[in-house]
Amino acid sequence: MIYVDRVFSQKLERTEGRANTDFVETRAALDPACGAVWTEVGGTFAMFDGVDSPLTQTFGLGMFEDATDEHLMELESFFKERGAPVFHEVSPLADPTALALLNETGYEPFEFTSVMFQPIVPGRFADS
Repeated sequence: MIYVDRVFSQKLERTEGRANTDFVETRAALDPACGAVWTEVGGTFAMFDGVDSPLTQTFGLGMFEDATDEHLMELESFFKERGAPVFHEVSPLADPTALALLNETGYEPFEFTSVMFQPIVPGRFADS
């Protein structure tokens, strides 16, 4: 049996965040006028890829550091300066205080993300 713990979830969060930072950097290089940019605040990646882009959100909130009021204010400023709504994607394995802090400050998680995976087994999909 495979057990998914916080360490494994952190690896998945960091991988997703890095993939999205690469996308944002590539978009910014190809079209500098689009304003695509990202930042990291308290271990949380914040992406801006346009006001209506599904990539414009946070990744990893509460996974690498405890979320604080200061972190949330800095993240909010990042999005508001660009005229974008503030969306937080939150892992079910994030520190529970992150959710409490979001609720205390009037936010709700934009999305609870669970990554499904399957072990790679040699020959599983070989022709019979």
